Amino acid sequence: MTRSPTAAARVLPRRLPDHARIAVVSPSWGGCGELPARYQRAVAALEALGHQVVPMPHAFGVSDGVRDWVSGSVVDRVDDLHRAFTDPTVDAVLFAIGGNHSAQLLRWLDFDLIAAHPKLLCGYSDATSLLLALWARTGLVTIYGPALLPEFGEIGGPDAEVVDWFLRVVARPEPAGPLPVVPWQASESRIVTDAEGRPRRREPGEPRRVLRAGTATGPLLPGCLPTIRSLIGTPWEPDWQGVVLHIEPPEEPYDIARADADLTHLRNAGVLDRLAALTVGRIDGFDERDRRLLDHCVLDAVSGFDYPLLAGVECSHAAPMLALPVGVRATVAGTDLIIDEAAVRP
Repeated sequence: MTRSPTAAARVLPRRLPDHARIAVVSPSWGGCGELPARYQRAVAALEALGHQVVPMPHAFGVSDGVRDWVSGSVVDRVDDLHRAFTDPTVDAVLFAIGGNHSAQLLRWLDFDLIAAHPKLLCGYSDATSLLLALWARTGLVTIYGPALLPEFGEIGGPDAEVVDWFLRVVARPEPAGPLPVVPWQASESRIVTDAEGRPRRREPGEPRRVLRAGTATGPLLPGCLPTIRSLIGTPWEPDWQGVVLHIEPPEEPYDIARADADLTHLRNAGVLDRLAALTVGRIDGFDERDRRLLDHCVLDAVSGFDYPLLAGVECSHAAPMLALPVGVRATVAGTDLIIDEAAVRP
């Protein structure tokens, strides 16, 4: 197994500057080409913040005309990432959206090249493969957080809580502190609201729940539950020893039964044996019964261990998607998840 970097080996990217040039990559699905209105809204939102969006050549869709579920060939997608990191005019790299095929790039990525040009990299869901692999191989601190289309492309503009916290994490070279409590969430499908031309309705947010009390500190490794599972046993799997692991389920049709299976696999693979703490993101599109069922599945998967467990954290597919840095020290204490170290350097 690849050993995760020590604190001394950790590589912090430079903070997001004012008037940044932000490269957009689509390592999996080429959603920019299929959702042009959402893309234009996202570009406008980032421009309103003073930034310039620079899409990489294959960010918009399929180049080989064979597999319409990816944005291009593996070579194309790898080349986009390499270009984004090595372009001296680019300040940060933002995933367009998720998908299910970012892991196809791992075997072909030049980790040394990326390590030699460390930059901010932010995305979530299927991006878990690349974010955790980069941490394991290079020590680069990346961001599990808002992506271009789903968050910055929201009708009516991105959620203020998402933008404010994102900038706190990526633009300020200091510990971000406690993850803010957000009293609402929007589980309504973006497909529906885009078709109807209206913002997603908000509802009372899933409350944070202490499933097991305690305080613990360790490197924070956030990710999407089934994508974390896909890394187990590969050369890009991080070391889970002493980690604060944050897991969050994807949107429907993913369900509690699949989450139960994925948690069982993490337990059988020894991932859950070695943690300092476990936090769970809010559930997208499920009801109170589903929340209770997921709590039960989590408690069953970690039976016999005594580390803190916290559920209902506001970093998940259920908006708001609050950014969590990969690899920096964090503390779980009661209902708080606290970012103890800076994720960026000046």
